[in-house]
Amino acid sequence: MVKKMLPAFASIATMVLLFGVLSAAKGPLADDTPVDSSEREKIEQVIADYLEKNPDVVIRAIQEYQRRQQMAQIDLYRDYLESDESAPVLGNPNGDVTLIEFFDFRCGFCRRHFAEVMKLVSEDGNIRFIPKQFPVLDQPDAPPVSRIAARAALAAQRQGKYADLHTALLTSEGGLDEDTIYKVAEQTGLDIAQLKKDMRDPLIEKTIENTLAIGREMGIQGTPFYIIGDDFVNGARGFDYLKDTVSRVRDRAAAERAAGR
Repeated sequence: MVKKMLPAFASIATMVLLFGVLSAAKGPLADDTPVDSSEREKIEQVIADYLEKNPDVVIRAIQEYQRRQQMAQIDLYRDYLESDESAPVLGNPNGDVTLIEFFDFRCGFCRRHFAEVMKLVSEDGNIRFIPKQFPVLDQPDAPPVSRIAARAALAAQRQGKYADLHTALLTSEGGLDEDTIYKVAEQTGLDIAQLKKDMRDPLIEKTIENTLAIGREMGIQGTPFYIIGDDFVNGARGFDYLKDTVSRVRDRAAAERAAGR
């Protein structure tokens, strides 16, 4: 696969790197003397030889470019997502790092990774955890179970039991359907009649639609997806990966404070 991709990648990377090399070569010359064709060919050959021997460099460069592009999209909405007063907040509401998770209650990866996330939030003690309803697993020809679960969770917030239902739904055994959602909700002590009434509130549906629209604008294509301060994690990468990301976010924030930014 790498061999098939290499010519195209090498061509792109060669042009990008060549531009920088040539610019640097021109910089010290007072009269902006251009690099002659023979020197240009030598530079191109050096770059081409390097990329042929180190194709992983090109792949990493492209991945980093894609990451920066997605982070730029995330930055457009990050302040709103972190400061939305209507959103449920778990963990430490005054934490120095905000962790936002886009998830679907029926997502197997989200369910398996939930314990890792909560372990991090609990052990760290200084993380604001904001779950975002991102019900993307519903199919057109099947009941919208993910959407129903998302509405139920947001409605449970009005009874002060968001965290209880969030945890219960993500740790329930077996698959979810509408009856199971209400059964689990009842077991957590929710008033089911009031819950169903609140679930019909157009504001709850609008909240879910807004989250779906923002997630798509940010390029989120699956769950779970985490925004952690000025960084993000795509997928269930495990406790250690999340912990390391939080540490890097804190280190960058400390460096910026020290620099007076």
